[in-house]
Amino acid sequence: MARRPERIAGCALALAAVLGLAGCAGTLDLDAPRPVSRALSNQTDTPLKAQLAPRLPAGASGFHLLHDGHAALAARIALAQRATRTLDVQTYLFHNDTTGKLVAAALLAAAERGVRVRLLVDDIDSGDKELRLATLDAHPNIEVRLFNPFHTRGASLLVRAWQALQDHVRLNRRMHNKAFIADNQLAIAGGRNIGDEYFDAHRDFGFVDFDVLAAGAIVADLSQSFDTYWNSDAAVPASALPVAPGDARLLRATRFLADFRARRFDSDYGRALTAADPLPGLLDGRTSWQLAQATLIVDPPDKVKGPGVAASELLAGQLAGQWITPARRALIVSPYFVPGAMGMAYFRYWRHLGVQIDVLTNAYAASDVPVVHAGYANYRVPLLEAGVNLYELKPVAEPHGGRLRDLRSGASRASLHAKAFVLDDSQVFIGSFNFDPRSIHLNTEMGLVIRSPELARQLSAIAEDAMRPERSYRPQLVVEVADGQAARQLRWHDVHQGAARVSEVEPETTLIQRGLLRVLQALPIEQHL
Repeated sequence: MARRPERIAGCALALAAVLGLAGCAGTLDLDAPRPVSRALSNQTDTPLKAQLAPRLPAGASGFHLLHDGHAALAARIALAQRATRTLDVQTYLFHNDTTGKLVAAALLAAAERGVRVRLLVDDIDSGDKELRLATLDAHPNIEVRLFNPFHTRGASLLVRAWQALQDHVRLNRRMHNKAFIADNQLAIAGGRNIGDEYFDAHRDFGFVDFDVLAAGAIVADLSQSFDTYWNSDAAVPASALPVAPGDARLLRATRFLADFRARRFDSDYGRALTAADPLPGLLDGRTSWQLAQATLIVDPPDKVKGPGVAASELLAGQLAGQWITPARRALIVSPYFVPGAMGMAYFRYWRHLGVQIDVLTNAYAASDVPVVHAGYANYRVPLLEAGVNLYELKPVAEPHGGRLRDLRSGASRASLHAKAFVLDDSQVFIGSFNFDPRSIHLNTEMGLVIRSPELARQLSAIAEDAMRPERSYRPQLVVEVADGQAARQLRWHDVHQGAARVSEVEPETTLIQRGLLRVLQALPIEQHL
């Protein structure tokens, strides 16, 4: 059938508009010089090293779980304030909101004291933040690099989408790692990006998330990983951006952020941050570090270039090599859970051995990425048939013994963002890795395997609190007989206002949402989720 002329003209105009926008936009020099720099030696004498010495045996590693959003942000700001030599920050997202400004203010204040600051940001969300990042980079003690950047710049989604189509193998792969390292002595690693929703600062929405504050020997491994990414071909200096902020703008930004920080810390939120800061207690001995053996596992930065990295070098392969088969229980916390054929094979084998498997993920109504929930929905029945226990976090937790501990009292809706595994109540994984194909095959990820019964206990307690029927739905299979035929159907069980209830459809969803889910489930897109 012939195409209608107006449709051909419309497509031509749309293409011309995209090309026109691309032609007007500036470009980033992907071949810009990349001066090599390295982390400070962890043997260098610094105040942080001296403060940690009485708390950690020589060669040991210590950990402190950060599950409260206030504490997680306060710890980052405290590291920036206490650093005297270096700050290395690696993140997937760096929003220009309240918490983003507070972190930027802390980085600038450190640089003003003479601290060398290296900020490595994935380029997926920097289109409207170029001037801000370039302004930070203009400080003589701050260097910003963009990881796996787009060549043509600007905030236009059309331009970025056009590039993504042209260079989809590379640009579909992102750096999802998160690390915050001070003087190569203290570090934070986990699942949080820099943005209000990760730190209990968003009025309407909050992510349930985990980080871990690390000290001692393991920090050198985190710094080495940062160096590998920083000095890779995929990290391009922000000085190559087609913007020139100038000294005057840097001065204005420094004054504005310092004033913003002072005003925010004189608010209820600022006072909550000060009260939640875990670092004073950890450094003066009032709070104990959890001493444990640990291993950092991280994807190589070359993963973003495309297929070709050996499976054993990827995080998933390293993770499989680190862990023995659980003997009693595997607890998996993952906001985006698409196990794939390999994951299903592991789960069936573990169940054959009698291992209890509990999975906490997002309900459809709580998920911020419905297309990934569709991938999970395709595995829900096979998982239940294999004997895996599923729990789906509600978007709104009922007040049973207090609100879900990771949410501030003002946040009206929640979504799970934490990534953690607990095996046999003795070892844990905390990091950026989601249990889905994107984390396995496309994005770069990192995480810590920590052999600590106490951390395992803490993580399990938080997860089990979230798995209560007041806070999560529990999907189960039931057998129904109709016209002499037996069929297994999904039912969601929970407790609402003190009474047990059962839903025959995805809870808190509309007919349109459920229709969209069925369409997404039918699409052959699992490898991209």
